[in-house]
Amino acid sequence: MDIFEVLTAISKSRINLVKRGLNENKAMLKAQRVVSKEYHIPMPEIQKLIGNRIN
Repeated sequence: MDIFEVLTAISKSRINLVKRGLNENKAMLKAQRVVSKEYHIPMPEIQKLIGNRIN
């Protein structure tokens, strides 16, 4: 699985969550968690791909 597939999965998940009624920020966080668990990628790595940092 390459970077673009991970980002695509996050984007699709976020879009579906927004359509269900979540706001953009909560949908993005939930999408990141879902993809992290589904593809066994640590959250800090997903955060780096997106450009966010965990404080």
